[in-house]
Amino acid sequence: MKVGNITISFLLLAGCFSVGLAAMPQVALAHRSGCHNLHTCLSDTNSYICGDLGYPCDGSTSLEAIKPSMVNVPLLVESLFVQTFGRTPTVAESAYWKKRFRAEKDSIYKIRRTMAWHQVNGSFGPPKAAAESNIVKNINSMFRMVYDGRSPIVAENHYWLTRIKDKTTEAALKDVMLFHKINGIGH
Repeated sequence: MKVGNITISFLLLAGCFSVGLAAMPQVALAHRSGCHNLHTCLSDTNSYICGDLGYPCDGSTSLEAIKPSMVNVPLLVESLFVQTFGRTPTVAESAYWKKRFRAEKDSIYKIRRTMAWHQVNGSFGPPKAAAESNIVKNINSMFRMVYDGRSPIVAENHYWLTRIKDKTTEAALKDVMLFHKINGIGH
């Protein structure tokens, strides 16, 4: 039977097709991509804001594709600090880690590894002024303890004073002194 130019059988077929589509499970239209892990693309579910981890909102799907100069360092560093230490950084800690990222730890892998090292060794990054002054006061006695009573010469004293910046506890500094002694490393 014809109704104008369209047959009834065609209308029945179109109706069945429409009912079939409505009965099918809904398929998510969201795309699956690494950009969601990095928050470099818009969220399909409004679970994050594009760029909130510090990476550019450019759809990058891997860290290798992101130039360090494009990273919003404050967001990235503070996010990694919270993941590593379980709290937000102090102003001094935040400044310290931002500086480390910009100066030498210019990838997420490097900065994350360095933060993990500090976390395992009981440090949050920047040396504490009081602890540093105690180490300075005790550096000669630590040296004598490690080097069997021998006092450091001026060059050795100067070298170990510079190491306080990366060895922020007496135990860490003594460990390095012992390593240098065992391996015959002089200064």
